[in-house]
Amino acid sequence: MNKFFQWFFSPSEKDESNAFCLAEQIIELKSRVSELEKENRELQDLVLEVETSLKAQIDKIHPVIYNITESNKGT
Repeated sequence: MNKFFQWFFSPSEKDESNAFCLAEQIIELKSRVSELEKENRELQDLVLEVETSLKAQIDKIHPVIYNITESNKGT
């Protein structure tokens, strides 16, 4: 356990290749995030289309009937 703390708190060597590698990974992650956001929007649109379609099919099978004449009798 003592070796772990020595390793953890020891000064790290800075290497330029590590900085470039880190920058490349950040750029790669940003592009991946933008791709995932685009896919998420597309999936949300598809879910909305499916929901609208299902509601339309349900209304065809069992339409909602509003009894407007009954509500006018009370006034």
